[in-house]
Amino acid sequence: MPDAPSVLEILRPALGPSSSHTYGPLRAATDFGDLVRTRYEGRGRVRVVLYGSLAHTGHGHLTDAAVAAGLAGYDIDALRSERLPTLYRALCQSEAVSIGNASFRPRHDTVFDTQTPPVHPNTLRFELRDDTDSLVWSHTYFSIGGGRIVGGRLGSGSRRKELQNPISMSRIIEACETSKQPLSQYVLDAEGSAYGHTAEVVTRHMGTVWEVMKESLAAGLDQSGPLPGGLGTERRAAALFERYRKRLKSCHEPSSDMTTASIYAIAIAEENADGGIIATAPTCGSAGVLPACLRMLQEKHGFTDNEIVHALLVAGIIGCAAVSRASIAGAVVGCQGEIGVASAMAAAAVCGLLGGSVRDQVDRAAETALEHFLGLACDPVGGLVQIPCIERNAAGAASALNAANLALLSGGRDRVSLDATLDAMREIGYDMSEKYRETGLGGLAVIRDLDGDGLPDAG
Repeated sequence: MPDAPSVLEILRPALGPSSSHTYGPLRAATDFGDLVRTRYEGRGRVRVVLYGSLAHTGHGHLTDAAVAAGLAGYDIDALRSERLPTLYRALCQSEAVSIGNASFRPRHDTVFDTQTPPVHPNTLRFELRDDTDSLVWSHTYFSIGGGRIVGGRLGSGSRRKELQNPISMSRIIEACETSKQPLSQYVLDAEGSAYGHTAEVVTRHMGTVWEVMKESLAAGLDQSGPLPGGLGTERRAAALFERYRKRLKSCHEPSSDMTTASIYAIAIAEENADGGIIATAPTCGSAGVLPACLRMLQEKHGFTDNEIVHALLVAGIIGCAAVSRASIAGAVVGCQGEIGVASAMAAAAVCGLLGGSVRDQVDRAAETALEHFLGLACDPVGGLVQIPCIERNAAGAASALNAANLALLSGGRDRVSLDATLDAMREIGYDMSEKYRETGLGGLAVIRDLDGDGLPDAG
């Protein structure tokens, strides 16, 4: 049974463009690099094997760059001031990365093995070999989604006391109704009892997450030019926002709130695609959905940052339930586990922020948002988190706002619970062909005529 993370693992600062393919491998490499530095005194070299989905889309997701950066000792704080692609080029130009007395040559010592691993599609194996090329030791890591890593010295990724049963949102709702407490307070209490996190620690963490979300939005609205990777995808959020503000003076929009949130989601998704620092929500590839909705509402209604923090707690428990009952890794269940869950998280947060009841409105909003993304493939073109990923963030934000609106207007309970929809997402994801689960082998990922001129595009 999948274990359940803390909300601090669902929403946290991370490195784009992918939580499972970039940030997770960075953490694994940092762990292994620290191990070599502190416990190995001989000469040697490090070799890394990327399996399955990490091999299929590793170049586009900067997996090899993240591994090199982690082994070189760079963590997420160090990467705030230096973009990962730039750092990787510098590391490749050097003779070798020093890891204590061992070395690592990024382009020579990274192996891409596309065979499907038996345990998890996002598998990394780190090997330390001595100067005779004999194996000293190895560690295998699994990047299970949202930047969470299993393996090495990182353990199971969770300290939850009871992992035998998945999270039940229905039981959580009953507990909230019995105690007459809001869902955000339930989350704070649960974090304390299950993980030992005080309310102060949790709220401070969420405050940091919200600051990162706002910073990534501001950065996304301030940048222009092509995104890296060779597709020629142009940043357009800044231009979209400027045109939108001009048009507001002369014409009516179908929905100004939805338009604003959609542009905000694109801005953050573009910043993520450029390898920037964003916050997982629940993944990097879906990082624009939740903050776009919350920032739009904050600007419109004047919600305080503290109120936003409580909305993030509501979103967080929805993400925890998704991990517990299914997965948020595109390589496991497709994009329904990323954009679909992100939209559900945003819908619940918005509904709660606007005063919705836990059972009839918050749960209903999350379920409504998720059910319309069931079966969504993870099919990034060129292995890059750009097409269709950036616009899917906008679609997820729009769907979340629509679902919250319908839930707030509807009376009575929904016919389908969020628990049941998460279970359906898991079944659909596991039945989905591997081609459509972040391998670049099917769907939009294999289109060769991106500009629609009837001719295959270069590359």
